[in-house]
Amino acid sequence: RFLGTRTTPVDLRQDRNQYGLQLSQLLPFGTSLTANATMSGTTSNLYVAQASGAVGLTITQPLLQGFGFGANLADLRKANLDADITRAELKAVAEEVAAQVETGYWAIYLADQEVAIQKKSVDLAEQQLRESLERVKVGSLPELELATVHAELATRREALIDAQSGYEQARLRFLYLLNPGDPAGWNLMPLPTERPFIPTDSLDSVSEHVELGMRFRSDLNQARFALSKGAIDVVQTRNGLLPKLDLIVTLSRTTYAKAINDAYPEIDSPFRDQIVGVNLLFPLTERKPIAQYNRAKRTRDQLEQSVANLERMAQFDIRSAHIEVLRTRQQINATRVSRELQERKLDAEHEKFRVGKSTNYLVLQAQRDFTASQRDEARSMVSYLEALVNLYLMEGTLLERKIGRASCRERV
Repeated sequence: RFLGTRTTPVDLRQDRNQYGLQLSQLLPFGTSLTANATMSGTTSNLYVAQASGAVGLTITQPLLQGFGFGANLADLRKANLDADITRAELKAVAEEVAAQVETGYWAIYLADQEVAIQKKSVDLAEQQLRESLERVKVGSLPELELATVHAELATRREALIDAQSGYEQARLRFLYLLNPGDPAGWNLMPLPTERPFIPTDSLDSVSEHVELGMRFRSDLNQARFALSKGAIDVVQTRNGLLPKLDLIVTLSRTTYAKAINDAYPEIDSPFRDQIVGVNLLFPLTERKPIAQYNRAKRTRDQLEQSVANLERMAQFDIRSAHIEVLRTRQQINATRVSRELQERKLDAEHEKFRVGKSTNYLVLQAQRDFTASQRDEARSMVSYLEALVNLYLMEGTLLERKIGRASCRERV
């Protein structure tokens, strides 16, 4: 009004300064706390300088939507579950790698043993050929008998070549599992020094192994974590169906001065404001929240079925692996006894051949049986250890057992 009465221009200079600080915190129960402090001032060449400072606290408490721990901590809880799922996935990968490395080691050990057994088998056939040649020279054995020995010797040399090729395949696979960074690493020749052993605490009752599997199996734990996330989604989306009703309380104090330097906010200022209100937001249509809630429920039901199915699958895997461990454990003693008997049979056939009461065919057959019994004995030990690894892998305790019980073993 003052400026409007003047017909000449007026030189108006005005400076405005405003400072503010605000701190806010959302509590797990949904309560929002906002504390703020402001200072503002205006100075000009025409008006009286004015300045003010204010300090206030605003409390917003949801009463329906956004109320409670379930709705406000949902994202944090799901993030924690995602971390648990990732750890379970890492554990599963680590167990799989550990199982492959151990079975790869026993595979190269067994391949090395089979090469040694086949070499001994060739030596036995060559020895039998030398003895047969001596007997042919003295006329106690017809020359036709040599054909059988030559044919058997050729067959065993073929088997030796196959065994050596199998060793090379096992060696390459083991080196692959060790992940050689240098191309020269593929030329390494691993020397298996660890012989098969029977762990002293290797096997418990099948119910105990099933119980361990229900606790430690990685894929089952991942499914359970996913189910927990699904349950949180149901709670979160169900809360989203409620109307938004918030209770708002604001308390503030204001300080007035002529200079901004004197307008510091004061809690004990006589100028105060108190505001209490309710904010209600009720949408007319809730198609999207209802669809999200229904989807969350269906997903949770699906995850429940998945967990139940995985529990049945885990029980089947563990029980099947337990049966295989029992079978291979019994095979160890059976193959050992068979090898001892086949060795006695071979010695008996050799003695009978030397006195002329046996033939090359029977001696060679006894040698083949003895060689097969040696292979079976070596394979039974390795099969037992591989079955144990598979059992521990199925129940999800392979890493714990290898780390905590590495020294609990009994040499055989």
